[in-house]
Amino acid sequence: MSTIAKAFELLELFTDARPRLGLSDVQRLTARDKATLHRHLVALEKIGFLEQDSETRAYCLGPTLTRLAGMRARTVPEVEMVRAVVDALSREAGELVHVSRLRGFDLVDVYHAEHHSHPVRVSFDAYGLPPLFATASGKAFLAFSPASKLIEALDVPRTWVTPENHPDKIALRAELDAIARCGYARSRDTLRTGVSSVAIPLFDANHVAVATCAIAFPTGRGGADTEQRLAGLLMAAGAEMSRALGGDVPRNVRDIWTMSREKAAL
Repeated sequence: MSTIAKAFELLELFTDARPRLGLSDVQRLTARDKATLHRHLVALEKIGFLEQDSETRAYCLGPTLTRLAGMRARTVPEVEMVRAVVDALSREAGELVHVSRLRGFDLVDVYHAEHHSHPVRVSFDAYGLPPLFATASGKAFLAFSPASKLIEALDVPRTWVTPENHPDKIALRAELDAIARCGYARSRDTLRTGVSSVAIPLFDANHVAVATCAIAFPTGRGGADTEQRLAGLLMAAGAEMSRALGGDVPRNVRDIWTMSREKAAL
């Protein structure tokens, strides 16, 4: 690993639980030479990637990171942020993969890809706004959002599967709790007959669910085994997709994804 890479790797040590680190803390976490670590920390401070408290001598992330993050958000379209990850996931899954951003309670397409040679495909309307409760994406978002989001969504008729039928709150809450425990949502012939999907939430830098990624496939392509395989691919890529959007997956969700994938592999 190059000297520059080793220096920048130190930035990954800072987390919500460890916002400030002293030289001894960094040495304990990395088991590297103390003198070398000090040089790297000083260099990162000089270019603004770190700040040092003059009294405690502890380091925290610096203003240059804020400036660069803001510049990326302003100059790089979301579609470009996720394109490479979604393309790779679609090739591996052999199905349609789409990322949606939540705008209020509407699922707005960010980017979708379908890299496979199956003669039977899932048609995808990039400009449609599907009812939140009729999709795996919508349920994945609600399952990993505060309970207040569900209450708000239930008051908006366009989120219902059909405008005439108000969702059963108790049954829906139980379903969302089950989704939160297993790490992903599923949909089978709900929005359209013959179409199934699995979905996970994507998170921002504050660990808030703000987007979703789903894999849609013809129901006839497979049953529970297919669903578990595709959900496993999603959960394996979830952290990378959240990072691509400038976010981070909460530790408890990472743990759920890991446990679900290990259980499916048994």
